[in-house]
Amino acid sequence: MQEVLALALGSMQNDMRRLDQVGMNLANAVTPGYKRGMVVQQGSTPFAAAMDAAAAASVTTGAAAPLVSMATDARTGTLKGTGQSLDVAIGADGYFEVATDQGPAYTRQGSFRVDAQGRLVTAQGQAVMGLGGELFLTTPNPVISTTGMVTERVGDVDRPVGQIKLMRFPEGAQAQRLGDGLLASAEGMTQLGNDEVQLRQGFTENSNVNSAQEMTQLIQTMRHFESMHRVAQSHDDMLATAIRRLGENS
Repeated sequence: MQEVLALALGSMQNDMRRLDQVGMNLANAVTPGYKRGMVVQQGSTPFAAAMDAAAAASVTTGAAAPLVSMATDARTGTLKGTGQSLDVAIGADGYFEVATDQGPAYTRQGSFRVDAQGRLVTAQGQAVMGLGGELFLTTPNPVISTTGMVTERVGDVDRPVGQIKLMRFPEGAQAQRLGDGLLASAEGMTQLGNDEVQLRQGFTENSNVNSAQEMTQLIQTMRHFESMHRVAQSHDDMLATAIRRLGENS
């Protein structure tokens, strides 16, 4: 019977992880470039089948609810036109590389600005990296091509500034979130080629969170949590009844 309780409690813990992730998604539903987080269940054994197997066990076997892991929905969000020359959206795969105090980090948030040193930086002040390093501007109105090439008009001459660097996470890698829309570097990252880069100047990428979908997930998870709580409560009541009857018959 302890296996039944372990499965119920483990399932409730998984539901709590789902609720945390749904809350995070809803909180970032309007955050530019945010990628929806998902809780993925490992294994394919239905919960009902696991409960039947646990109920039939006569000894403790270490049964537990199927584990869950975190994943990221990498689908591109819709693009929103801003008309700002330093707003850049990624229309396909890839992440901007930025320099932080802890090393390189990656983001899809393309709301850039020029800092006091003339560097192209994120809203939080991290330098946006180009293929040759940091990008320095003398004007806040550069031209950014679809391949990421940055040029600015100086007098009657178009001066090349550099090319924005875009990187790709390896397939199946789950990047660690650092906050402020940043992701930690992962082993095996590769640089996108010019034919793969699709940048849109004057646009930002919306979050790919669907609020209605998240609210549905919230309701389903809450109902499942309540069901598992009733299972745990019923198990506790049965155990209390068994102990009481054993005491009466002793």
